[in-house]
Amino acid sequence: MSYNINYLMQTLDKIKDNPYGIRYTSHFLKRSFYRNVDIDMVNRKLLSEVPVGIQKTLGYDNRFELIFEYTKYEDLYIVVDISNCNEIIIITAIPKENERRKH
Repeated sequence: MSYNINYLMQTLDKIKDNPYGIRYTSHFLKRSFYRNVDIDMVNRKLLSEVPVGIQKTLGYDNRFELIFEYTKYEDLYIVVDISNCNEIIIITAIPKENERRKH
């Protein structure tokens, strides 16, 4: 099934009432430690903030990159897969300079 951004936003709304709807890949858990990205903060961003940007990942029907404001100089890119209408899987979270977004 090919998902769109509206479906992603509906899924994020559904998991606000069910935070157990967020799962993690081993890649995310390992890399978050090295990238100094707090897992609880990633959950808070997904459950309570509106992304400043969203794009569908090319080559995947269910993968999206969500961009959240992070620090004064960085945005946090969170890549997720939609597993089903009640669950997402966090693939990775990467802080990147926010200059990329200031065009």
